[in-house]
Amino acid sequence: MSSAEEEQFLREWAFSSRLLFYSIIAVTSITLPVLVIIMVLIRPHRNSQYFPYMCGIIAGNFVLLSTVFTLVVSENVNFVYSYLPGFMICKFSAFLVNSASCFIHWTWVGMYSQRFLHVFFPLRSRRRLPRSTWNTLLIILLISCTCQIWAPITITELSFSPGNNSQGTYCAEDPYFSSSSKIIVLVESTITFFIPFMLTVLADISVLVSKVPWQTPFKLISADDLRNNNRSDNMKIVSKLNLESAEKRRINAIKRCLISATLTLVLNLPNYVLQVVDEFYSLREHGNISIRRVFLQADAAVYILYLLQFPLVPVNMYFLRQNITRSSRKLREKTTLQQEHSKSFQVLEMSNDQSRIPLSTTIPSPMSHA
Repeated sequence: MSSAEEEQFLREWAFSSRLLFYSIIAVTSITLPVLVIIMVLIRPHRNSQYFPYMCGIIAGNFVLLSTVFTLVVSENVNFVYSYLPGFMICKFSAFLVNSASCFIHWTWVGMYSQRFLHVFFPLRSRRRLPRSTWNTLLIILLISCTCQIWAPITITELSFSPGNNSQGTYCAEDPYFSSSSKIIVLVESTITFFIPFMLTVLADISVLVSKVPWQTPFKLISADDLRNNNRSDNMKIVSKLNLESAEKRRINAIKRCLISATLTLVLNLPNYVLQVVDEFYSLREHGNISIRRVFLQADAAVYILYLLQFPLVPVNMYFLRQNITRSSRKLREKTTLQQEHSKSFQVLEMSNDQSRIPLSTTIPSPMSHA
C-alpha cells in the first residue's frame, strides 16, 4: 500500500466522518423536537387502543436519537471521555441503540398485530383493557433488552491507525469474540430487524387483500339488501354510501401504513445487510485498500439512508393521530345522535300517554242511565 493511497484513504475517512457528523446533528435537531410535539398532540387520545404503542414508538425513537446525538457530540468535544473511558461509552451506547431499535421494530409489530385482530376478530379485540397493552409494551422492552445483552459484553473501542501519525477509534466487536461474532450479528439482525418487519408487512398485506374476515361475529349489509329481505340474525343497518366510504377509508389507512412499513424496510435494509456482510468478509479491515475505500463510502451512504427513517416517524404518528381523531369525532356524533333519538322517543311516549283517555270516560256504564 503506497503512501498516496494511505493519504487518499485518510482524506476519505475524514470526509465521511464529517458528513455523518453533520447528518446526525441535522436529523436529530429536527426530529427530537418534533417527537416531543407529537407526544403532546396525542395526549388527548389516551383512551385509544393505539395510544400506548404510539407512546412506545415515540419514546424508543427519542432514546435512540438522543443516544446517537450524545455519542457524536461527545466524540468531538471530548467532554464525556474525560469522565468515562471509551470502551464503556461504546458498550453503553451500543446497548441503548440496539435495545431501542429492537423495541421500536417489535412495537410496530404489536400495534399492527392488534389492528389485525381488530379487523378479523373485532369483538375479542374490544374486550382488551388498555392496561394489557402497557403490559405488552413492558414485555417487549424486557425481551429487547435481553436480546441485546451481548452488546455490553462483546462491544469495545478499537483503534484505527491509517498512518502518518494519525489515529482514530471506533466501536466494534472485541477480537476475543471474533469466533462467535458472526453468529451473534446474524441472529441479532434477524431478531431486531428482519423478522419484525416481515411480520409487519405480511400483517398489512393480509388485512389489505382480505375482503371477508375469517370469523366475523356480525356482517354489514346495505339498505338495498335489507329491502330484498337478505337478513341475518345479528344485523347492523347502514347506508350503502356509508358502507363504501368506511371500506375506502379502511383500505386507504392500511395502504398508508403498508407504504410506511415498506419505506422503513427499504431505508433500514441496506445498513443491516452491509453490517452482516462486513462481519462475514471483514470489509472494514480488509487488506486491499480499494475494498476498504468502497466499504467506507458504502457505509456512509447506507447510514444516511438509515437516518432518513427518523423524520418519517413523526409523520406516521401524525397520520395515526388524524385517523384516531376522525374515529373519535364520528363516535361522538353517533353517541349524540343516539341520545337525541332517545330523548325524542321519550318525549313521544310521554305525549302519547297524556293523550290517552280512560275507558270509563269513553264507554258509559249501564248504571249511568238508571
